[in-house]
Amino acid sequence: MDGVPPARRAIRLFPDYGRDWPLWENSTPTWDVGYTTTPDMYGLSEDLTRDMAEWNAHWDANFDPFDGWKDDAVRERWRQDGAAIAKRLQAEVADFADVSYEPWPLLGGDE
Repeated sequence: MDGVPPARRAIRLFPDYGRDWPLWENSTPTWDVGYTTTPDMYGLSEDLTRDMAEWNAHWDANFDPFDGWKDDAVRERWRQDGAAIAKRLQAEVADFADVSYEPWPLLGGDE
């Protein structure tokens, strides 16, 4: 089935340095979307787009790769907001994609 996009897309949700949006998707030979994606590529609602931007900015302002989180309350707020955003994202793209939520700043030694 050359030239046919995948039946289900796989959107990854996680923050990374220097990126405005925590959205990622692996391209395939038949589905070249690049690696970094944006809310408009998925037709996301204005509310989710705004909340996702705030969640990403909150991480950027409060997590240091060497020192970790500024404090536990900031980390917990980011954790709760991220889980809610992941659920909302899955609901908005349910017709064509699955979401993999990968909150790496909450894992391992970054806690």
